Amino acid sequence: MLPPIAHDDVVTLRPPEPGDAAVLTAGRDDESRRWLGPGTTDPAPAACIVVDGEIVGWVDYDTDRDWLGAGEVNVGYCVFADHRGRGYASRAIELLVEHLGHTTPYGTATLLIDAGNGASLAVAAKVGCAVQGDMGGSRYFKLPIVRRDG
Repeated sequence: MLPPIAHDDVVTLRPPEPGDAAVLTAGRDDESRRWLGPGTTDPAPAACIVVDGEIVGWVDYDTDRDWLGAGEVNVGYCVFADHRGRGYASRAIELLVEHLGHTTPYGTATLLIDAGNGASLAVAAKVGCAVQGDMGGSRYFKLPIVRRDG
């Protein structure tokens, strides 16, 4: 098993391993497809969200959105249906942002959440994201990445 990239007392983020793509695609449901689309056949997120040795979702970031400013990354995530509502998404975002603060030059995490996705809007509020406005029917949020070198 690859070493975790971040963890707290409940959630571990670890890089995907061989065979995880099947688990990640099997975790898709109507709700995740509604907000995230169909997904790729071979997902490779930045990290799998693991609780008690079980993959319960994923978290990722990218830098290729035309609306991102310098030093910004866009964060995406998904928690599988059987594990939603337990705080895993917010913990995973916080751990990813902490990891980015240790290992990357990025200074801001962004989230773009459909205005109808109440659960994800609540996650953004819970982790302290600041609303930046609306973009194409979605709410646009920013969260500072605290730089922690070393």
